[in-house]
Amino acid sequence: MAEDVPLTYEGIEIMTKTDKIQFSRQIWQAASEHAHRCLTRLAFCPDQSRIENLRHVHLVDESESAFGRQLWCFEAIGTDAAGRRHLLYGVLEFSIQYGLLEALQTGMFDDINDREIFIRRETQPAQSLAYSYTSTKFWIYAAWCSISILTAIWLAALVNHLYTAK
Repeated sequence: MAEDVPLTYEGIEIMTKTDKIQFSRQIWQAASEHAHRCLTRLAFCPDQSRIENLRHVHLVDESESAFGRQLWCFEAIGTDAAGRRHLLYGVLEFSIQYGLLEALQTGMFDDINDREIFIRRETQPAQSLAYSYTSTKFWIYAAWCSISILTAIWLAALVNHLYTAK
């Protein structure tokens, strides 16, 4: 159903899940409207700015126990109040809740690499930072060992007490 497709921009490779599915016109329209809102929030002229290359890059289907997620990317040419044009790289994240699309977050970047790093951070499972430190691993291991030793001593004392009580 889904296949890994690498996105590569200037040396950054990102694996995303893409399906060969057709999105409804309403979903495309919602994504496009949110992309335009990103430009207007950044004080670009909505009439002279335009969204280009809006595309879906990541999908996690909704399940019985979790909401789904969609990531969309786009490029935009924003025209500011002084008439200068800016090339921007945007990303939209939507949550799929009970079949409805809810906007979660949007991002606009001046550099395509920044956007791709954002996409990688959102699509790849995050490693827990607390367990990645060597000192934390040591203390967890030390606590586990001391609890195991104390349990063994307590069980040995209990067994000794039961056999000497007879």
